Amino acid sequence: MTDRVTVTFSCARRRARRRKPSDEATDPGAAQVRSLIRTQARLALTSTAIVFVLLTGLPLLFALAPGLSHVRLMGVRLPWVILCGGVQPIWVMAARRHVRLAERAERAFTDPARRG
Repeated sequence: MTDRVTVTFSCARRRARRRKPSDEATDPGAAQVRSLIRTQARLALTSTAIVFVLLTGLPLLFALAPGLSHVRLMGVRLPWVILCGGVQPIWVMAARRHVRLAERAERAFTDPARRG
């Protein structure tokens, strides 16, 4: 019978941890790209928070002011009018704002490269 042998890769793991910094990490352009990504991530989180607050605020509004639930517009109760006709404009406005600000951030990122 043969003896069993255990193979480990501890040396390879140590070598993998001691990597020298790549050119991308030391490149000033990489820092600008990371800054653009952070800016756009912050913008996305802000847009999401705005929509979340507005849309979760509607049920809270009707819970805190139950009299509004009985108001009728053209024979339809106010909560249904808002849900059917008021939510979509919120989505559209938030999406347009997000795209406009994201494009502005990208232009600010690319304009210095065009000038230089």
